[in-house]
Amino acid sequence: MTACSTLGSLQSTASKPQYLYAANAADGTVSAYRINTNTGALTQVPGSPFATRMADSITVNPAGTFAYVLDYFGGSVSAFRINAATGALTPIAGSPFGVPYLSHVAINHAGTFAYMRSGNSNTISAFSISAATGALAPIPGSPFPTTPEPLSFLIDVSITIDPAGSFVYAVSGADGGSILAFRINAATGALLPVSDGSFGGKDGADSITINPAGTFAYAVNRRRHNVSVYRVNAATGALTQVQGSPFPAPGLATHFVINPAGTFAYGLTTNNIALIFRLNLTTGAFTTISRESLPAIDCEFSGMLINPAGTLMFEGCNAGHSISVFSINGKAGALTPVPGSPFAAGTNPANLAIAKP
Repeated sequence: MTACSTLGSLQSTASKPQYLYAANAADGTVSAYRINTNTGALTQVPGSPFATRMADSITVNPAGTFAYVLDYFGGSVSAFRINAATGALTPIAGSPFGVPYLSHVAINHAGTFAYMRSGNSNTISAFSISAATGALAPIPGSPFPTTPEPLSFLIDVSITIDPAGSFVYAVSGADGGSILAFRINAATGALLPVSDGSFGGKDGADSITINPAGTFAYAVNRRRHNVSVYRVNAATGALTQVQGSPFPAPGLATHFVINPAGTFAYGLTTNNIALIFRLNLTTGAFTTISRESLPAIDCEFSGMLINPAGTLMFEGCNAGHSISVFSINGKAGALTPVPGSPFAAGTNPANLAIAKP
């Protein structure tokens, strides 16, 4: 490749648009924005907001070609094709797809399988994703049984997939349950419990987040105001608590959000204080390095998301019906509101997703 063609390729990659989607839980719409990657400003795309049945959560596949919007109580997932040039959403054939009362949609890195944790039964439902159409089809054997522990009838039953797409992790029950681990059959998408399938014990968890390297898992327990840190066995998926775990996190009321470099994590308190943590890449341990008061917006933030470059933080605001955008200091992790923030959204933007087609 010539120097000229290389430069052209880099410019083409740099100019590719990025879109932010907000699931507006209270009015059944999805707000869509084009992200100015230089300034962080948001501009609503033509046709936004897009109507759906309900919008309790939204997940975009890794390729940025399809979006999946969960109607939790309605028992369905609406699927949309993302227009790479405009960011507009178009329903795909067969949508919405009927599902049990489920948590948000977790998609593996290859974009071939989707998993949802039931909020009223002890199962995980698994679906294959059509690469051509984005349609969902139940995987043979689905739903897969998990645990006899009682579950919370809540929308945010936590489920996540490791970056390699080898394992599914889910919180087992309400108010600080243990962590369940399953191996994904790469060919079929079926789930097989890892070891005894349960980790965490009395330390419990409300949510679980895997760092970008797939080496450590962070389990937040809001009742105990701490975070348990586990080393992830890449071969087996087993979790082993690191020395010093669980670590105190006073006031933490949300799950961990980790930057792409794996060096900083963020959480929020119920009174709009951003907690900033520095992560040790070798041990998994973390320390609180800052508590930052967010701009005086009378609301409880409900969704947090970091862009792929790790330069911008997006936060959905319930009562403010808006999305706040912050630039991230790469060295210190500090947050600074971008000009024009907050940006108008629908009612209760409870969940956010980014597409980079």
